[in-house]
Formats: sequence, C-alpha cells, structure tokens
Amino acid sequence: MAVLRTGLGLQAPVTAVFVLVLLLTPVLVPGAPAAPLYVTLSGLAMAGILYASVRLSAFLKIFVAMYGIGYVTLAGAQQLAGLGILPGTIAALLPPAFAATGAVVFAAIVLGISYLEPIRAITLIADPYFATHDAPTKEIGPFRFFGGTEGKIGQRLVALSIFITFAQVALQLRLNFWYRDLFNALQEYNAEAFWYQLLFVFAPLAAIWVVIGMFDTFVDATLEIRWRTWLTRSLSERWLDAGVHYRIPFTDEAADNPDQRIQADVRLFIQQTMILSIRLLSQAATLVSFMVILWGLSRDFALPFTDTVVPGFLVWLVVGYAVIGTWLTHLIGRPLIGLDFRQEKVEADFRFSLARTRIYSEQIALLRGERAETLRLRDLFGAVIGNFVDIIYRRIKLGSFTLSYSQISVVFPYILAAPSYFTKKITLGQFQQTAGAFANVQSSLSFFISSYTTIASYRANTNRLTSFKRAMTKAEALNGAGYGLVQGNETAGDVTAAGLALALPDGREIVAAERLALAKGSATLVTGPSGSGKSTLFRAIAGIWPFGRGRIDVPPGQSALVLPQRPYIPLGTLRGAVVYPNTTDQFPDAAIREALVAAQLPQLVDRLDEVDAWDQRLSGGEQQRLAVARAVLAKPAWLFLDESTAALDEASEAGIYRMLRERLPDTTIVSIGHRSTLHAFHDRRLDMQAGNDGRFVPRDMPKPVAAE
Repeated sequence: MAVLRTGLGLQAPVTAVFVLVLLLTPVLVPGAPAAPLYVTLSGLAMAGILYASVRLSAFLKIFVAMYGIGYVTLAGAQQLAGLGILPGTIAALLPPAFAATGAVVFAAIVLGISYLEPIRAITLIADPYFATHDAPTKEIGPFRFFGGTEGKIGQRLVALSIFITFAQVALQLRLNFWYRDLFNALQEYNAEAFWYQLLFVFAPLAAIWVVIGMFDTFVDATLEIRWRTWLTRSLSERWLDAGVHYRIPFTDEAADNPDQRIQADVRLFIQQTMILSIRLLSQAATLVSFMVILWGLSRDFALPFTDTVVPGFLVWLVVGYAVIGTWLTHLIGRPLIGLDFRQEKVEADFRFSLARTRIYSEQIALLRGERAETLRLRDLFGAVIGNFVDIIYRRIKLGSFTLSYSQISVVFPYILAAPSYFTKKITLGQFQQTAGAFANVQSSLSFFISSYTTIASYRANTNRLTSFKRAMTKAEALNGAGYGLVQGNETAGDVTAAGLALALPDGREIVAAERLALAKGSATLVTGPSGSGKSTLFRAIAGIWPFGRGRIDVPPGQSALVLPQRPYIPLGTLRGAVVYPNTTDQFPDAAIREALVAAQLPQLVDRLDEVDAWDQRLSGGEQQRLAVARAVLAKPAWLFLDESTAALDEASEAGIYRMLRERLPDTTIVSIGHRSTLHAFHDRRLDMQAGNDGRFVPRDMPKPVAAE
C-alpha cells in the first residue's frame, strides 16, 4: 500500500471514485443526464493507467498525471454543464465530451512509449532534474515560489505547460465549431447570427488565445533556463569531480569535446525536448479530438461521384495518407541522424582548434607556424563544409517530398467534400468544418514528417549527451576499481607504496616498486631518463592515475600540492591566478604580494586586479614562479615539484629552492628534475632505473651532493 501514497498512486483511487460519481449521478439527481458510456469506461481505464505508472520515468510521470487531471476536469465540466450548474457562456466554450476520453488515450500512449529504447535514453538525461531535491536556484526569480525544491518547480512548470497546451487545443476545437456556425450563418444570410458569432464567440476566444499564448512563452522560457542551469551545473560538477575530466580520454567511449556537450548539447537537448514533447502532446490531443469530429462528419460519406457509402471514409483516407507519407519520409531522411551527429563533432573540432591557436599564439609566431596552422584549420573547416553539403542534399531530398506532400494535402478535403456540398447533402458550414477537421488530423498525423529534421538533430544530440554521461561513468569506475591500484590512508606520516606496478592505458607496465617510502620531513629528488615513469608516479600518488596495481597510502588529513612543469593559469584576474586552486577571499592582499615577491615576481605585486590572458602574458619562467607563489600561500604538508623550475636559470632555480626550504620548513618536498644542481637542496635521491623486464624501478642512490 506504500505505493498508493505517491502522487499517481493517490490519483488512481480518486479517479475511480470520480467515475463512480458519474455513474451514480442520474440516480442521486433525478432527471440528470447520464455521462456517455465511453466516458465512464475510459475513466476506469485511466485509473488503471495511473496505478501502472507509479514507477514511470519522473519526466513522463508528469504527463500521465496531467492527463488524469485533464480527464477528471473535462468529464466533470461536461457533467456540470449537463446539470445546468455552469453558466451558458462557459458551457458553450467547453470542448466535446469525447475530449475527456482523448486524455485517456494520451496517457496510454505515454505509458506504452516509455518502454522504447530512444525514449529511455531521453528520460535518463531528463529525469535527474525533475527528481532532484536541490534547493531552488537562487539566481532565477520567476516561479521560485512554485516548490520547495528545484525538481518540484520543474515538475509543476511542465504540468502548467501541459495544462496550457490542453487549453489551446480546447480553443482550437471550439474554433472549429465556430467556423461551422459562422459559415452556416453566411449561407442562411442570417446577419444576427453572424455578428453574434463574431462578437460574443470569436472575440472572447481570440482574447483568451492571446493571453494564453503569452503566458505559455513565459512559462516555457522559465522552465528552459531553470532546467539548463541545473543540468549544466550537474554535468560540469560531475565532469570536474575527482579527476573524471582527466580520465575520460582513457576510456573506450567516444566523448570528444566535452565543453561543447556541456554548453551546446545541453541547451539544444532541453529546447528540443520541450518543443517535441509539448508539441507532440498538442498534436496527439488535436488528432484524437478532430478525428472524432471527422468521423462524425463522414459517418455516411459517399465516394465522390458515386452512391457508395464508406463509413468514416475521410478518417481512413487521412490515416493511410499519413502512414505512407511517414514511411517514405523515414526512408529519405534517416541518414540525417548520422550526418547531424557528425556535424556537431566537426564543428566542435574546428572551434576547439581555433581556441588552441589563440592560446598558443606566441609559440606559433616564434616557430613561424602560421602557414601550417592555416592549412590545418582549412582541413578542419573542409570537414565542416563537406558534411554540411551532404546535409543540404539530404534536406533537399527530404524537403521536396514533405513540401509536395503538404501541398497536395491542402486540396484533398475540398475535392472529396465538394460533391456532397454541390448536391446539398452538407451545408457550407459543414463543408468548411470538414476541411478544417481533415487539415488538423492530417497535420497531427504528419507530425513525424514535418518534424523529421528536428527529430534527427534531437536523436544525434541525445546520443552525444548519453555517450558523454557513459564516458563519465566509465571514468568514475576507473577511479573506483581501476586495475587493482588501491588508494588508502593507512600510514602514520610517510607516503608509502607496496606491490606497486604502474601501467600505461594500453596495459604496458612501466614502473614497478615492491616497497617505496617517501619520508615526511625529508626532501627527495626523483631522477631518471625521459619516459621512465617519474610523472606517472606523481600522478599515482596524487590519486588521478587509474592504471596499475598495488597500494599507495598517503597520510590522512595532510594537504598536498602538485606543481607540474607547465602550470595551469585560469582566466581572470592575476589575484585569482596566484591563489588557485583556492578562492580570492581566502588570502589577504599582503600575503599574496609577499608570496609573489618570494617567488621572484615583484613586478606583479601591483597588478593583482588586472584581468588578462595571463597564460599568454607571462613567460614560461614567470608562469612557473607564479605556481611557486601558490605553494608559498597554501603551505601544503607535501609539495610535489614535477620539473616545476625547468624554465628557470640555475641561479633563479637555486634561489627558489632556498626560499621554499626557509619559508616552508614543515613542508615535505618531493621533486622531479634532471639538473645536478638540484642535488644540494634534497636529502635523498631516487633514480628510476630500467629492470630486466623493461620496467623502471626507483632505487636509492647515495646522498646527493652539489655539483662543483
């Protein structure tokens, strides 16, 4: 019974009770009209669908819940109108009784498609937002009062959007009957009825349509920015968590250009999900509603120029016409899915290459590499052009068919209904109503045809986000399980390793150490030839290298800072670059200036608030000294220097090491370096030496001495 406490679980018995009330109304209220049998039977089906949907996707569950509310609202309004409780002006605006049954059909469709693989892929991306318990986003004011959590706000905004869609379809239905009554008034030369239809039916309907349309735009825009804000933050935080961004290239998942997937693909996914889901809902509602009207109008339809009666002929014709058109559209347009996927990739590759050219502009200029860059960018943009040309040709083929299809469908209802009108079997109003209903049904059934280009792009976009999430999952698994490499804190003070074997992503082992200890308080220099695994050892100690086996233990609760040979300089102010990875509010100006002076950068102390591309403005040596200033500020318990002073001259390098030993007496320093002048600043040297099996083993060497 616990499941009945959920939203849909509660709606199910409420709907069943409502159906019971419908059945008992003629008994309890003598003379009251009974609800149509199909309305009450569909209500029982609605209760069953609601109960079966309690474990449905969080996103799709919103649609089913709204359909349940829609059924109760429409059927209840019709019953109240039948009892004379509703004012005549309101009762006249109600959609036909079968609209309530249509809500049940929509709910059944949603429940059915929830088992399809493409729909599952979409809901796996969409559901986390609507199920989140995060507090409402503070930066976005509209509709913040809609719920106590961001997920609740999202659910209610979707529900509101669905309600608006229902209202728009109801207005569309009412306008169809208005066309009938207006043209009948024209045929009968009834001026009074004509003006009544214009002033007292059309005018209020038009005003309501405008108000609802504007409100719909506001609701959709708010939902889009809230959803995008949450999903962007969720993906970016997961991507940047625990080195996932670093490990993704080591997985077997194609997840190129994560920056584009987080920025562009998220935006497109949300926009297209909203457009297609709400639009599909609108088309489904229109389809069911107008198909019933069309069936009623063509119940006794005679084939043109014959006396042969085919019940519901127009319905069968429009269904067959749409099915054939949909099948042909899919055959012609199917290659667009792959082309759109590739277009996103080549566009991102070209944009990323442009960004790298900007970042490395100094190196390119020094090497006179402009011609090579031009040719490389030309090749990348050539891939953009080539794929886009293929898309153009495919869209021309698809467009020529879909446009021909839609143009032919315009005249179909007029051709078919004209003989009945000219033989006075139907009125002018019925003639116009038939054409309108046929057009609406045909348009709804042709949703797949008219939206194929958007759907193809949406499928490619969903695939990119799905593969990105899958790549992050695999990267997280590398960290959690790896290849037997265990990270722990079972050490009193030293960094220790046991049974250690570090490998490359292809599985080839390059470092082996049965026992290794880096003593706290002792400065250690790690030397060895290039490619011997020195940097890999640092990455493993830092906990970001997933490939290997054995165990590494680092002291619990002790901070560590790794300074690579080429430090990362973030965009923004110099102050932000110096304190990174900390924030600017954690250090006073005096401490930052003092750290810069200690790192031999006194010329920068008065430029803390300047915003610049500091990774291009500073030389390689200045960037390395800026990274040293970070260590002075952070005062880590362990400082790992991976050739972090290689760009400095020997005198400057010696000054940096003396300063670190003086200012950070409680910091244990572990360095990678090749210069013999570094020996004097370390108490111990580990040399990576090649073993018989090709793996490099760190071996203790005699106490380093300074070169003469």
